[in-house]
Amino acid sequence: MGLWAGLKTIFSTPKAIDAGIDLASRGADAIDAIFYTPEEKAQARQEWWKTFLKLEETLAPQGAIRSVTRRIIANDFCKVYLFLFLADLILYPFNAEWSNHIWELIKVLTYPISGIIFFFFGTYGVGTYLTKKNK
Repeated sequence: MGLWAGLKTIFSTPKAIDAGIDLASRGADAIDAIFYTPEEKAQARQEWWKTFLKLEETLAPQGAIRSVTRRIIANDFCKVYLFLFLADLILYPFNAEWSNHIWELIKVLTYPISGIIFFFFGTYGVGTYLTKKNK
């Protein structure tokens, strides 16, 4: 009986009742934020497409020749990186010191080459994947 009486006195004031209701509503909002409904997913996808189309409109005046040239240059960077990797594999049995030197060069170039691959080739792959998925 002592516990019930204590709880009754805590929640008998209007301020405590308002605080309890506020806490319950914030808890319900938190639970709602955890779940991502299909309607919310569709709305988020629609907003993403609007942003993507604005980006495409901005980038469209660049022209096809310039973008093809950029992709050719990116392709050449990737070829050099692959050549260094293969040269390291071939050179290792003959001269480990030069092989270590080339491996250090490969480690330095990994992040810039990854950025080039993602920026120039990844966007095309993601766009193709999304186009096929929406059909």
